[in-house]
Amino acid sequence: MKRTIKSVSLIIGAAAIAFIFAGQAFGAESTKTMQRVPAGSSMKKLKVGNLSGQPDLKVIMLDVNPKTPSVGSGPITIKLTVKNQGTAATSAACSLTMSVFSVDENGTQIPGNSLMAAIPGYTNNIPILGPGQKHVITKYINLHHPGRNQIEGVINTESLKPGEESNNQNNYYKHYFTMKPKAAPADLVLHYIRVTPDGRIKIKMSNAGKAIPDYAFDRAWVKATVIGSSPHRQILLKDMDPKGVLKKPGVPSGASGKKYVTFIWPDSGPQGIKLTSGYSYSVEVILDCFPRIIDADRSNNAKTVTLSP
Repeated sequence: MKRTIKSVSLIIGAAAIAFIFAGQAFGAESTKTMQRVPAGSSMKKLKVGNLSGQPDLKVIMLDVNPKTPSVGSGPITIKLTVKNQGTAATSAACSLTMSVFSVDENGTQIPGNSLMAAIPGYTNNIPILGPGQKHVITKYINLHHPGRNQIEGVINTESLKPGEESNNQNNYYKHYFTMKPKAAPADLVLHYIRVTPDGRIKIKMSNAGKAIPDYAFDRAWVKATVIGSSPHRQILLKDMDPKGVLKKPGVPSGASGKKYVTFIWPDSGPQGIKLTSGYSYSVEVILDCFPRIIDADRSNNAKTVTLSP
């Protein structure tokens, strides 16, 4: 009888040890990638949630209202719609930034005409979004310069876990719109381009129209180019006219009392132009070359002449 009991005890102990090792093996095996249930199998599918899902934030819509605003017509409303087009919710709030600035016809930013932090970074203005959810961000701005403008920014997802978002290449957005000029324009006139005995460019300007607002005058540039021999140089109009003579309402062409501003271009420094004696040069000068001033007649803003020091 004792031998029988001892044999039963040994069998039970061996079974227990086998069960423990089987449990460890099952635990180790459970960490492996789960296999897809074959089609038509009678085996039940286990609902474990979206283990491989990832969020994907993108600006899917940007609206400017009014679509073509006018200078001085009041605030501009910019409305952006952000969507999580991924398959999982974001784990934290994210931040959308925005900058607005003027660009020329080639898309190059024009210095001095910008709202570079219209919406600054790290504002957490995008809440946690589930798959398919959207969030609208509205910004009101005021701009004082006509012409083409660019809105751009990025969705900053630094608050998410590394590699959490499925596609961070679509986090950048860009949009263009045009500002119409305000009524009652000024009329800048370039009267002549000459050369001084020491090889410097001399120009004469006037305003034959309405007053020029400070915000436009301070951002207007004058460009001079020696065609075919050097890159262009540009100087702010306010630096050429520090007394602001051209800002004041002008006198129409042909009337008396007109006030002029003359300016001699520097011959050294980053914006300097020096014409060497004994040579002929084709020189072009353009007033308000990146149109910031509401001008009644731009045909008299530029001249191209041949100069021989």
